[in-house]
Amino acid sequence: MIQQNFLQGNVVMNSESAKDSLADFASLHLQSIRRLHVTVEILGKDDKTIEVLQGISTSGNMNINGASLIRRTGSLSFVLFDNLLPSQSSLLWMTNKIRVYAGIDDLKSQDATTTHFCLGTFFIAEPNVSVAKDNRTITIELEDRMARWENEQFENKLIIEPETPVDIAIQSVLFAMGETQFGHVQQTIETVPYQIEFAQGSTVLEAISQLVNLYMDWEAYYNTEGYFVYQKMTMKYERDRGADWIYDEYSPLLSSFNNAYTYKNVKNRVVVYGAMDDKTGLIPRTQADLIPSTTFGADNIGIKKKIFMESSYTKKSQCEAKAKFELWKASTFQESATLTSLPIYFLDANDIIEIWNPATREIERYSVTTIGYGLSASDSMQIQASRVYYDDVLIDTHDVQVDYIIDMITNKGWLHIPEARIAQYYGLVADGSELVVNFEYNQTGGTTAYVTGYLGTTTQTLTVDLADLGSGTGDSGDNILTSKGDYTDRIIGHEMLHAVMNNQFGMSKIAEMPVWFLEGSAEFLHGADERLKFSILEDGVISDSYLDYIIERGVSLMNINDWSSSSHDYSASYLIMKYIDKKITLGKDMKNFMASIKASTVDGLTAIKDAIVANTGFATFEAFVLDFETNGSTFVKTKVSLNLAGDEVDTGSVGGNNHRGTTALNAEMIFDNSTATAGLLTTGFKVTFDRP
Repeated sequence: MIQQNFLQGNVVMNSESAKDSLADFASLHLQSIRRLHVTVEILGKDDKTIEVLQGISTSGNMNINGASLIRRTGSLSFVLFDNLLPSQSSLLWMTNKIRVYAGIDDLKSQDATTTHFCLGTFFIAEPNVSVAKDNRTITIELEDRMARWENEQFENKLIIEPETPVDIAIQSVLFAMGETQFGHVQQTIETVPYQIEFAQGSTVLEAISQLVNLYMDWEAYYNTEGYFVYQKMTMKYERDRGADWIYDEYSPLLSSFNNAYTYKNVKNRVVVYGAMDDKTGLIPRTQADLIPSTTFGADNIGIKKKIFMESSYTKKSQCEAKAKFELWKASTFQESATLTSLPIYFLDANDIIEIWNPATREIERYSVTTIGYGLSASDSMQIQASRVYYDDVLIDTHDVQVDYIIDMITNKGWLHIPEARIAQYYGLVADGSELVVNFEYNQTGGTTAYVTGYLGTTTQTLTVDLADLGSGTGDSGDNILTSKGDYTDRIIGHEMLHAVMNNQFGMSKIAEMPVWFLEGSAEFLHGADERLKFSILEDGVISDSYLDYIIERGVSLMNINDWSSSSHDYSASYLIMKYIDKKITLGKDMKNFMASIKASTVDGLTAIKDAIVANTGFATFEAFVLDFETNGSTFVKTKVSLNLAGDEVDTGSVGGNNHRGTTALNAEMIFDNSTATAGLLTTGFKVTFDRP
């Protein structure tokens, strides 16, 4: 508490100072008789006191909204004296500000000491004069100091450079406009993620809003003294924070309490995606989950998920702040309370109040969202508040899965062993470009992993879906997918061929290549007899109709490239590549075939057709397609060694004994992790990991 020379008694300037003497103020507000004084301090352009008005306010109200940058608004009506008429010499002129106090007498003290609570410092928005025969009044609409920036425009453009701490950026905007009234501006490690330019004519409020919204769990407002505040909304995560006011079972101040529930909007998982980096292809992402065992956790209500796509977010820290904030709202703000009470003048938005709920007969915690009250002694206060559960939040809980995959890549050769196989049998070696291993978490059974290349850069991303591959165990990555054909090392080996081909053929040529060639080559690298059996077997034997369908799909893929992404399309593409390998002329192999494609200067599709003609006995590509159509079924039945009764002894890979190798390679041996060089990631790429 401080003393003001124009106010007799004690003065509480802001809610923080009120909390230091909460017990005293509670007693003051709980008096059975409340004697109220409204005092208005007129401040000039330099914020020095010009005049103090007492006893002439006839009515008024105050409103507080924690979701708005302009947090405090209100109105006041006065008996109209000449010095209050709107004019340049008036006390209520547009360049002046007013500070409003509500004073309560302590009737238990000997001299009835008054404690004055500062309700806010305001600009005069709209004066309205009313003159009748028997009375004259003036009513003014009030908005706190943030309203100054609503129409204040930048005369020159203002640029905020990347990596500027957000608190510094916000202060620089206000400094540039002449603001000197700063209260608590909390330092932050969060930075501006990209250059922001505020154009001539844009408003200061727009700039403040954009900077504050970079990280959603921060807030900005002007406090009751009129000082600018920027701070993290720590109340949302502070379980041990004391209540700012308690309405207990016998509270005489509380006249009504109503609960409202909107559980249909409850969420326990929020995922936020940012914008893709044009150079790396990385997309910042954060997943926030409630601990499963908590009130709205997945153990109790199942997974309730909400996805946000934020095109302006370029940093993971932005996604994390948004995910926490939105999860807080979606798990807490679905149960609200409306209270009617005698006014508690020092309460503010985001304060914590405890309320005796007559229905549950328990004390429950709420966070204040809005407040409204009148300024007459008989007026009440309306409070909107949201139930606080303090459910713990888990951020990106897949670290163990990520660690496992990174360990397998680093020490079990999940990248460099497939690279060696690619070099040995396809003759392709990457040139040392950057490969970023990225992680995401989608639904089980979707795209398990994929490589993305980009025009104009040699950097690529290898994205691994933890929903499928994060559950892997052992050196081969035996995961929740049912087939040994889906071992994680085989899936990643498949993707490594895409990365090497992108690197060696170039993205322009790759973009024109048929999908059957790209996917068939990748399947052939590690063998896909398990998938082929799934496509053509019925009751444990080859079905002629199923096999004919796969041959038909292969012919269609080669003729019109009508890729449908089905497992059968992968089987058909794999079969085409096996057929090509068996038709390569004596003295040549797949390395010669790939070398022809790499050396070609024509488009990707034509290069593949020409390579088939150059390395087989067929005079035209069409002749090859016709031969496949005519003899493909016989080829499968006589040349493809399938184990119809169990696991494959040889997976059918280019390096197995069914093709170019001398030893049968089963699912565990196709990429023999026991031969890995610990610590060697790859030989052809510069690998970095982008952890979620």
